[in-house]
Amino acid sequence: MAGIPDIPNPTSLPEVENLIIELYKPNPPAVISRIQEILQKLQKDPLGWQLAEQLLGRPDDNVKFFGALTIIVKINTESLKHEDAISVLQKLISWLITALANGTPKFIVKKLCSALVTYYIRYPLTWDKCIRHLLHCLNVGESAGFDDVDELNVIEHPTSPENFLGLIWFATALVEEANKIDAKSDNNIHFHESLMRNSGDVVELLTRAINPTPDDRNSNPAEAIACLHAWLLYAFHHPKPDFVKEVQKVVPAVLNCLPSFSLYEPAVDLLIELLEIWPPLFGPDVVASLYSIFESEWAKEKLECLLDSAFDTDSVRFGLFMLNFANAKCLELVKKDNKNAQQFLPKIATLVRAEGYPVADDKIFVPALEFWSTFAEDLVDNHQSAPIKPEEWNSPPLRQVMDVVQDSWKKIRYPPIEIYNSWDSTDRVGFGDARKDVADYLQSVYLLSSKPLFSMFARLIAESLATSAWADLEAAAFCLGSLSDCVSDGDSCDDVLTLVFGSPLFDLLLKQPNAVPVRVRQTCLSLVERYSDYFSRHAQFLPAALNLLFGAVNDRHLALPSSKSIHTLCSSCRSLLTSEVGAFLQQYKLVREDPDLDSLVEERVVGSIAAVIQAVPDDAQKESAFGQLLALIGLDIEASLQLAAQAKQATGSLPPDHPLMARAFDLAQRPSVPISTKDISLQLAIRSLRCLSNVAKGLQAPNEAPVDLEATDDNAQWSANSNLNQIHVEIMSLLAKIREEFSRNSEVVNVICSILRAGFSETEPGPFVFPPEMVTEFIISQWNSHIATVVNTAGVFVTSLGSGKYRKYVTDALGILLPWVISLVHHLSGPDQEDPELSQYCLEFIQKTMTKRPQIFMSLAQDTLELLFAFSISLLDGNEPLPKAAAAEFWTAFITLKADDQNTQAMIDDAMSHLGPRLANSLVRNIGGKGLRSELDKLSDPLKKLVVQHVSARQWLEAAVFDVDFPSDNVSPADKTMFIKKVISLRGSRATNQVVREFWLACRGSNFAYAS
Repeated sequence: MAGIPDIPNPTSLPEVENLIIELYKPNPPAVISRIQEILQKLQKDPLGWQLAEQLLGRPDDNVKFFGALTIIVKINTESLKHEDAISVLQKLISWLITALANGTPKFIVKKLCSALVTYYIRYPLTWDKCIRHLLHCLNVGESAGFDDVDELNVIEHPTSPENFLGLIWFATALVEEANKIDAKSDNNIHFHESLMRNSGDVVELLTRAINPTPDDRNSNPAEAIACLHAWLLYAFHHPKPDFVKEVQKVVPAVLNCLPSFSLYEPAVDLLIELLEIWPPLFGPDVVASLYSIFESEWAKEKLECLLDSAFDTDSVRFGLFMLNFANAKCLELVKKDNKNAQQFLPKIATLVRAEGYPVADDKIFVPALEFWSTFAEDLVDNHQSAPIKPEEWNSPPLRQVMDVVQDSWKKIRYPPIEIYNSWDSTDRVGFGDARKDVADYLQSVYLLSSKPLFSMFARLIAESLATSAWADLEAAAFCLGSLSDCVSDGDSCDDVLTLVFGSPLFDLLLKQPNAVPVRVRQTCLSLVERYSDYFSRHAQFLPAALNLLFGAVNDRHLALPSSKSIHTLCSSCRSLLTSEVGAFLQQYKLVREDPDLDSLVEERVVGSIAAVIQAVPDDAQKESAFGQLLALIGLDIEASLQLAAQAKQATGSLPPDHPLMARAFDLAQRPSVPISTKDISLQLAIRSLRCLSNVAKGLQAPNEAPVDLEATDDNAQWSANSNLNQIHVEIMSLLAKIREEFSRNSEVVNVICSILRAGFSETEPGPFVFPPEMVTEFIISQWNSHIATVVNTAGVFVTSLGSGKYRKYVTDALGILLPWVISLVHHLSGPDQEDPELSQYCLEFIQKTMTKRPQIFMSLAQDTLELLFAFSISLLDGNEPLPKAAAAEFWTAFITLKADDQNTQAMIDDAMSHLGPRLANSLVRNIGGKGLRSELDKLSDPLKKLVVQHVSARQWLEAAVFDVDFPSDNVSPADKTMFIKKVISLRGSRATNQVVREFWLACRGSNFAYAS
């Protein structure tokens, strides 16, 4: 074949050797693939055993390695008789002895050990005492009989370093592979039992090797620890009590290695992992030894090094060792009755004091704080039954909790700007996350300390302000802000907040903002937002707070956070600010004059003003204020429409310094070259629409406003106020003009629909609570694109009319909207008109019509009903998941549809009797393998309803599964019959879903039988 290199099959050992050498060279992929193909055939050949033996005797290391690899292939692919298996084992051991004696490279020796492991996995019963037997063979220098080993009462000592390494590498590889073998399978029980019987020999060998005697020069403690690591992980995953008890004996030997410079790293890594995943492994004696180790001079030196250099890997490793032990003994540390624990706890507290900034320099701070957060939560649980006495804060463990508070808030002070700018993005994000971790810790501590903790940070703010310690002040303000959720439910800390908001700090921020660093101002301004409820209880501080926030809007560093705070404050304190609505509007006029005003900032400001307008009690004043706000936003709309009109007459552009460019583009995205008037007009339209959308949301009644639960159709009267009606007309006129001009843009359509939706949830008249006939007329008007969003909005509108005092408008709205949606379905049913999103929303709207007004739906013309039913079946048969889910919901609703009118109900029943076979056929095709696994639960819903509601369901389903179009040949007629029998017998219960899933898997085939 073309493209395959012409490499002949080798006819001699040298030719095989040359191919192997070429295999490990950087040859083209096609050459390597061809060589692999040839060599694999040789490996699987009956003469492969002899080839492997010959390759092991060649001088090239890669050739030897391939020889060992060939042995593994042969063991895995051939079944040996008992005598042949013993012979292979003897040869393997001999080859390993020879390799160790000749100084063969490590990677080849390890591959030979892997071959022995492969043998043991295949034939464990032929080599039951594998550890003891292999060591004996290595010591005597030949493959010895099993009887020689049976006579030994204790395991031998390795007679050379090479023999020790060969045995340890085998023992390590053996247990690592064993961890991959399913212990629950009956086929593997004998293997795991045989392996565990060798644990006594391994334990004796490792105990001697990890702590060797002075005259033992053959052992390698580091390799022994690595081997123990593997055996302990195996024991963790296979925790047979006797086996665990056996390997547990070696753990004390590891503790003795900690002070050793060369053994510290493997020993502490092993302990770190075991303390994290398997604390019960450490019995009382070992725990006591660990407490003693942490009190030793060695540990004190390690801790001092850690606190001086928490970026050093070795030091961080010791810190993690301490923390994992602390986590393992957390319950002991919480209690006061363990002397060792109480002596250890202060050492853990010092881990948050290491030098440097968290993450960038100090690598132990974050894990240490995670421990203390967990510890504080445990303390909260421990003190639920008994309150904390004041004197308890002066003794462990509460004293250490407050020590960590005192240290951690200082650790999150921002560094000088030159240091911060020198960090990479990872360090900056990590430092920010560390600050959040401190906030989480403080929230846990607050549950223990309450107001004293709160007062502490208020005091620190005052002290830092007095000395102009800006980094301290920012950190203290951040910590105080983090406690806002803890105190938001009452006024218990208002006296403390008064000391903050009534302090010279906010006066300084207002009158001399440049005297305070930007980051400090940001954090202090965020306090206003976090404690907005405080201002609703202390209105005397509102003017100063708002003046401060509005003053920061023109600062590009503070504009976004200050506008967010303005929005929060105005929303929560709207009723207190109604007298200032004129001042707000004047402030907005000033803000608009800033050419660098960010669009998101403007949206928040107008939304804030709208929230205040909503609370104005006088209708005339409310309408006047809203009219002024709308007029300001309308300036951009008019400018947008004028530019669009100009663009139609002639292609033009505006220079970068044109005032409208500043309104159309935020500073960061502002172009430096002329832009077409068409593009500018679109951006102006989007900006004005987003402002209008935020106004509409701001005018919504607050969530806590009272709801008239007694409202009925009788008192449902739209306001006859001519001014409000005129506002409705004005707003709709603006929206209509923008829709006609820009509705090809998806964002324009989305924002227009969000403006309409803002009034749907309101129960009282308002500027955006449009009369239903106005909404329906607007919805069915001409849209240039993205009609799916409009249909979805129509569905939300109909739902909003379905409850309370507006229920009587549903019929009229459906009378207009339903024919419009049906016309869209006609369009979708044409060739090449696939639009999954529009299909989904159209069918969802039709379903809402059907369930809310069955008589309206069923009174549609017969050909229209046939169109809609065929449309829903086609979506159920389709491949798009969301329309298919909508179709499944539609049919679930239709199958169970009930009408008060008997004639309507009779029409429903008659339709179902005709549609049942088609529906059953579609459901069965999907469940029979055509559908996706993720769709099965949705598809099960109409199936369950069909079985419960219709006596003909069995007949329909049987016809469907035996239809010639059934999509799978993987199930027999008996399987299909059993599936129908199970579904019918379950009568729509939840267990049907599992039956459907199993049948789908059977239809798809075994390749899809992954975890459900």
